[in-house]
Amino acid sequence: MIIFDLDGTLYRTHETCIPPLYDVCKRFNIILTPEDEKFLLYTTVKSLLDRVATDMPQNERDEFERELKWREIEVVKERGRLFNHVEELLSSFYDNGIEMAICGMGSKEYIETVLDHCHIRHYFKFVSHRMGERTKAEALKQLLQDAQQNPNQCIMIGDSLTDIIAAKQNDVPFIGVTYGYGASDLSGANGLADNVVQLKSLVYRDLIFLRIERDIKAHRKPIVLGINGVDTSGKTMFSLALQEYLKSRGFHVQLIHLDDFHNPNAIRRIDDTPQGYLNNAFDLQRLVKLIASMKAAPLDMQIDLLDLDSDTYRNTQSFCTTAETIIIVEGVALYRPPMDELFDYRVFLDIDFDEVLRRAKERDVPKYGEDFLQRYKQKYIPAQKIYIESFAPREKCQLIIDNTDYSRPKIRRYNK
Repeated sequence: MIIFDLDGTLYRTHETCIPPLYDVCKRFNIILTPEDEKFLLYTTVKSLLDRVATDMPQNERDEFERELKWREIEVVKERGRLFNHVEELLSSFYDNGIEMAICGMGSKEYIETVLDHCHIRHYFKFVSHRMGERTKAEALKQLLQDAQQNPNQCIMIGDSLTDIIAAKQNDVPFIGVTYGYGASDLSGANGLADNVVQLKSLVYRDLIFLRIERDIKAHRKPIVLGINGVDTSGKTMFSLALQEYLKSRGFHVQLIHLDDFHNPNAIRRIDDTPQGYLNNAFDLQRLVKLIASMKAAPLDMQIDLLDLDSDTYRNTQSFCTTAETIIIVEGVALYRPPMDELFDYRVFLDIDFDEVLRRAKERDVPKYGEDFLQRYKQKYIPAQKIYIESFAPREKCQLIIDNTDYSRPKIRRYNK
């Protein structure tokens, strides 16, 4: 389930909240600063009055809140708007069978008016609103109970520190939106989106990460997690993002790139065929020894690895593990001897070979020239075909992910 904050996350609150706020403040002789205005956008009217009208009698406070509430609702009905691309975002999730909920701190009448006016009410299975002195963390806890959702099956999305606190207190992963009203307070988020299009990509990615997190929690540590796929399938980008996600969730992570364990050019050139590439490209024995040491005991060391461009061992890498480390290993042709037996959890990023060539042209031709595509056609792609036919890597994986679209990874198959 995706749980959204409403104001500043989906809805342009400032456009319908600020004008009536100044009208009501003028009637009650309250002078606001720009900081007060921003403060209201991610808190409550009660909190604002505690800040700007400390001596206001309770009966006037009640009147102020009632008048502002209904004036704002009327403005919402006139010109309330969502942020750009929110409708497409919600439609995409809905069409893909992802349940959604609203956890807002506005009144029931206000939230329902926004959802109805913007024609998005049907997307949400559950809607939570302000009730008395209930905090947002308490509201989220109740929503999870009402929806019968385990926190490790949800992602929360919001724009303020209040949202982060609510998510953390309920152990729900959190994506912050920096286009909202509390961007300066989002440092504790598991991910940050600068716009709704980016948010969509992060959600689809983090839903996969959430699945991986649930699975590896049950594994004995340290655990070795493989990220495999053919050339240009997105292994490095995926692994780096997974590393950051798991770190933000409190795990200790060590990422290892197979490309850092290339053999020197003299060894790689012994047999310049697809099979020779599989046999000679990487120093697999050195990598196996390192991973086996990490699994056996905590480790803290530096290793001089090959720098491909200079063909010298000046690529110094640090490796540090504890008894609880998640060891992520990413690279091509991983799930074969002598590496295969070291993996506790396997992921395969799947793309077809036409997409490999398209990405190679985009990524490698600017650096190495047009002729480099022939190496893909004559060596790298044939080598990958040999690997897939000989070792059936997809059949060994817990997760096969269609990564044809970087911004919309899809779980193609899941074997728990």
